Amino acid sequence: MFFLKQLFRARESLQHPANAPDDAAEMGFLEHLEDLRKTLLRMVLSILGAMALCFCFTEELMDALRYPAEGIWEQREQQHLPAEVSAQHWAQAKQLAALRPELSEQQAAALEAQLPPQVPALARTLPLLRAAQLLPGVEAQQDYLRHHAEDAAQAELALALHASGAQLQVVSARESLRMMGAFQPGEAFMLSLQMAFYGGLVLAFPLLMYFMLGFIVPGLHEHERRLLYKCVFYGFALFLGGCAFAYFGVLPRVLEFFYSYSEGMGIENDWRIGYYLTFAVKLIFVFGVVFELPVILIPLIRLGVLRYPLMRACRGYALVASFAVALVLAPAPDPGTMLLLALPLYALYELCVVFAWIQHKKERQQEQQP
Repeated sequence: MFFLKQLFRARESLQHPANAPDDAAEMGFLEHLEDLRKTLLRMVLSILGAMALCFCFTEELMDALRYPAEGIWEQREQQHLPAEVSAQHWAQAKQLAALRPELSEQQAAALEAQLPPQVPALARTLPLLRAAQLLPGVEAQQDYLRHHAEDAAQAELALALHASGAQLQVVSARESLRMMGAFQPGEAFMLSLQMAFYGGLVLAFPLLMYFMLGFIVPGLHEHERRLLYKCVFYGFALFLGGCAFAYFGVLPRVLEFFYSYSEGMGIENDWRIGYYLTFAVKLIFVFGVVFELPVILIPLIRLGVLRYPLMRACRGYALVASFAVALVLAPAPDPGTMLLLALPLYALYELCVVFAWIQHKKERQQEQQP
């Protein structure tokens, strides 16, 4: 209740009697509350409409969210292969080796004839590599590969795969990710709702900003209304920029760190679909919200609420606040994720300081003019 009263008091102070109703300055608490109810209703309806639209594309949204993890898993698999062997051919070879016992010689030959020549060679080498794993010691395994290969070419290929530490599991990284388990009957449906909700927030973000700013700053002049439209446009652009930065820059690096760390500890990276999608969506959305800092500060600078000397003096506090916000909002507890969130946040504050300096310089030039 206290915060509502403070919000309504600030709202009244921003009203302009020139273009506001005569009783705007004397609006009661219930009238402000009614405006707040209408604003919240518009925001909720906007989210629900955008959420319903995004729910029709949940499969595409899930593929987009799985893409960074697929890239990390395929990259890690490629790192365990010789340079002349691609991850795609290796995945096909493992599938072919698993299918060959169920096919006749004629069926297997017809299938191999339509595949790249390297794939059947890799498939014939795979059982040899699995058999060598039963022997103790690297030297014994290498001797087995040299002496029991069909020919010198297969021995050379098997030794190269063994030296690189090729992954011998039948399921490829991409298929393993697509087969992430859902351990509850309604988990897949709830995940679809969750993705539709966050996608609806992104889609309806311009309307949400417009309704929110329209409530906080009522009774605007024409030039101030144009400033409001600019804030909505640039705010949406910054929000999308923050989401893109998290999706293409932060999320792959965070996933690679966790994958490598688990692999170094001898733990298999069999990620659960629910936890992964929740983590990815929250990370992307948090970065989008954090990038809204200029939309909050620049209008206050234009209105004269914040000035350059004050913002310059608060740089140290802004740096500490950036790390504090990153500590609270970062979806992963590792220092790297918090650093990737705190540094762009402080860089945006410095950008606002530069804007305040330009604004301060213009004001001084206007004061010096006769």
